[in-house]
Amino acid sequence: MEFILGCNYWASDSGTDMWRTFNENVVNDDLRILSGHGVKHIRVFPNWRDFQPVIPRMKGGMTVAGYCMEGEREKTNPYYIDDVMMRRFSRFLDLCEGYGIKVIVGLITGWMSGRMFVPPALYGKNIINDPLSQYFQKLFIKGFVSEFKNSSTVIAWDLGNECNCMSPTDRIGALNWTSMIANAIRAEDDTRPVISGMHSLEVEDNATWRVEDQAMFTDILTTHPYPFWGRNTKIDKTLSLRTTMHATAETKFYSEIGKAPCLAEEIGRMGPMVCSDEKAADFLRLNLFSLWANNSAGVMWWCANDQTELESYPYAENMIELELGMIDKKRSPKPVLAEMKKFSEFLEGLDFEIPKAKTDAVCLLTEGQNQWGVGYMTYILLKESGITPSFAYANDSVPESKLYIMPSITNWEVMKKRNYKELKRRVYEGADLYISLDNGFISEFTQLTGLKVEDSYECTETESFEFCGEEFTFTRKRNYILTARGAEVIAFDKKGNIAIAVNNYGKGHVYVANFPIESDLLGRHDAFEEGVYHIYKRLFADHAKGRPMRIDEPKLAVTYHESGDKMIAVIINHSDKICETKYELESGWSIKETLYGNVGKINPYDACVLELKMEG
Repeated sequence: MEFILGCNYWASDSGTDMWRTFNENVVNDDLRILSGHGVKHIRVFPNWRDFQPVIPRMKGGMTVAGYCMEGEREKTNPYYIDDVMMRRFSRFLDLCEGYGIKVIVGLITGWMSGRMFVPPALYGKNIINDPLSQYFQKLFIKGFVSEFKNSSTVIAWDLGNECNCMSPTDRIGALNWTSMIANAIRAEDDTRPVISGMHSLEVEDNATWRVEDQAMFTDILTTHPYPFWGRNTKIDKTLSLRTTMHATAETKFYSEIGKAPCLAEEIGRMGPMVCSDEKAADFLRLNLFSLWANNSAGVMWWCANDQTELESYPYAENMIELELGMIDKKRSPKPVLAEMKKFSEFLEGLDFEIPKAKTDAVCLLTEGQNQWGVGYMTYILLKESGITPSFAYANDSVPESKLYIMPSITNWEVMKKRNYKELKRRVYEGADLYISLDNGFISEFTQLTGLKVEDSYECTETESFEFCGEEFTFTRKRNYILTARGAEVIAFDKKGNIAIAVNNYGKGHVYVANFPIESDLLGRHDAFEEGVYHIYKRLFADHAKGRPMRIDEPKLAVTYHESGDKMIAVIINHSDKICETKYELESGWSIKETLYGNVGKINPYDACVLELKMEG
């Protein structure tokens, strides 16, 4: 599937009421502007309230005698789907086809922009678990998908918009609902991918909406990585390193934990009270290159149009929904739409799909911790250090790697014993392992780390240590009082306790940080301006070697992509300054062609794309 480039769409004159008040001329004008600025794909929503307006027929005692359509109309098809809405959707697809725009359909649109849109017959029901709700959802999917499955304009079916917001449930309820909807889609159309449409997924076995459960039943996972709403993102500025790496880190996290492609399906700034139009454009440009370089399935902005002139609910009450568009109320493209056009033109100029980015390490997320938050902080530190990681959940499996990062372990479970034994075997045979301590338990700790725990206690204690000529301060939840039993001590804290040590374990090395470096960064404003990455850079220096280029700049994120005889390097500037890149090519490597930008002078929040070649 090609890189999905586009936006989420509601008509500019009506928003969520677009199907009730369908104005073909307005929609056509919207699509003309979007298409002319590089939008190749849109995600669209058949409002469930409007497409299946089923109501109960009531008898005495408020008992239900049966069901009909709003206005006491008899149903005209077995699916309780409104024929007028279906004709309007068909016409909408015709308009999209005229502009060459491909469509992703969010099928169960029962939740949107902070409110519910469900058929009246389901008021008061648990939309996920209730049998009547499930019955009407299956009918809707059967009727809708069978009607439009022959359209060449529809390229994928999305379960629905953030359906994990519709009603409370548990893991089995969420899994069963996902299976039911995905299977209902495939029963009518097994030729198109099924997209998750969910956000804020989790990893642990006891979580409700899990990454791996969504990956089990859908073909493409989705992130909705807004810095304003995102977990662990909003404490820094929109163009900080924390926020500019958020979408890429989360999309990789979902994809690699779930072992499935992942689409950044909704991304945006959430309006001018968050940042300026110009900064929003910088934010989108950087994320377009970063997500593309890190093998996202695509990027979709939220949303197509500003909605300041709308009077219906939620726009009459929810001010944060009003100025999120790529087109303003005067029908003028905003700077973000200009950036999408430029990136679309860049992709059109390429004669290849970018190969998967090469990785240097595996970040193993463990039981009991904030897996996403800890993984996110680890990802940023590694990228600052010149290392590209992949993510894995320690209870699933231990992928092959030369470097394992097990950050901020907490809880007494950590990982399954069989996986722990496999990890130790990998290290014994030559891999390196890093562990940072955050009130976690590791069996045979001394044998693995060369350190002995003499005593320990829970605390909220802030302590400092010197390393590489710099002083670092962290807060710990448990203080482990350590002595060396074969390990080499690299740094002591101010109280004389071991802060960082390394132990030889077979042919490999085990690094231990006696501070929860990664989890401690979660709540620290501008944490990545403090040079914490120097700890990683020193410890893992050998694992940053062996790439065609040497670039020593923490705010330049570099990925390498190799396929056959082609090697592509993507260099992304995450800073607000022009970066006059200082680089060295390894022996035998040269720059064959510059595909985008200028490697010697990369603009703020911009990129350089190079094709490299090996001589001889």
